Amino acid sequence: MKKTILLQSIGHIDPVILLKLRKDLEWWFKVYDIRIKILSDEIPLSDLEYNSNRRQYNASLIKDNLRNYVRNKKYFRTLGIIDEDIFAKDFNFVFGIAEMPKMQFHEFSGTALISLIRLSEKFYERAENFDLFELRTLKEAIHELGHTFGLEHCENFCIMQFSNCLADTDEKPPNLCESCSIKMKHFFSTLI
Repeated sequence: MKKTILLQSIGHIDPVILLKLRKDLEWWFKVYDIRIKILSDEIPLSDLEYNSNRRQYNASLIKDNLRNYVRNKKYFRTLGIIDEDIFAKDFNFVFGIAEMPKMQFHEFSGTALISLIRLSEKFYERAENFDLFELRTLKEAIHELGHTFGLEHCENFCIMQFSNCLADTDEKPPNLCESCSIKMKHFFSTLI
């Protein structure tokens, strides 16, 4: 039976971006027999998730709310997508955040979140480049979803390299290194 990764808007996301990301992720995950679906509803942002001193949203709170939102739905994986600036503990900003699977619940425990805002050239007051934005979005989506499949940050030339800045995202490839690919295949071989 095919597994499904669900794309969930957190706040308003341009439907064109969601459709393109769905297509790109379907291509990337086809080897794992996973399909991608866009959820039609939109989860509103909460004032409790916003830090007015930082002028950013707390990624951990949003991810926790997303996990609670999908908890009883038994979804395989859910990727939240937000178009606001986010931060996490010990970081000025993050491109995304995810939870590693708990072994006893690894089949239905994965939620991740990516932020689009810093992936756009517009954020840095440069001319917009949609192709570059699309590739960055795909890379960050794969990276965060990779964490939900048990992959940790990798030192190899790999999509699982940590991105401390946008240049790091641009420099890493959109695929897994051999070591992470073996780990991913092992993860899927353990699913019933």
